Amino acid sequence: MRTVLVVGWLLLLTVACGSATPEAETAVTPLSEQDMTVNALTTAIAASAEPPFDPAALQDDLNTAVALWNDQAVTNYQVTINHRQPTWDTQFITITVEDGQVVDISQTCYPEQNCILRDVDPQTLTIEALFKTAEFVLSLNDPEIEMTFNHTYGYPNAVIYEDASWVVNEFKPLEEN
Repeated sequence: MRTVLVVGWLLLLTVACGSATPEAETAVTPLSEQDMTVNALTTAIAASAEPPFDPAALQDDLNTAVALWNDQAVTNYQVTINHRQPTWDTQFITITVEDGQVVDISQTCYPEQNCILRDVDPQTLTIEALFKTAEFVLSLNDPEIEMTFNHTYGYPNAVIYEDASWVVNEFKPLEEN
């Protein structure tokens, strides 16, 4: 008798739980093919969107990078920079810096067969000068600005705006004299 009561209660409980949900509330309206395409495109666009331009965050990044560079106290180094200006072939410039002064420079450009070497003041390519360039570019308040900084030394990896760019390809600290 006890078994019959338990089974009865279970059946009653099962029926009561199943009957409380109306069928209309659980039905899902199928999406049209166009709706599915729109949803997929919206999701893809949102996922690929770049974060909004934030000059304050870029300024913070620049300040942090300058502090890191200063903490490293690197005064002798060799750096290779890809430098481009409007109407220029990309210039590949390697400078050697000792105590903040350029002591050696080599320069090529791309494409090598037809390129024109441009007159570039090598002192404008020191790390300290690149920080000044980054500060100037940031002052333009252009949302197309790109700046990245090296996590170890702090120097600018890239400063890019419109058609001009300074990209560090190689950096090597040198022994102090």
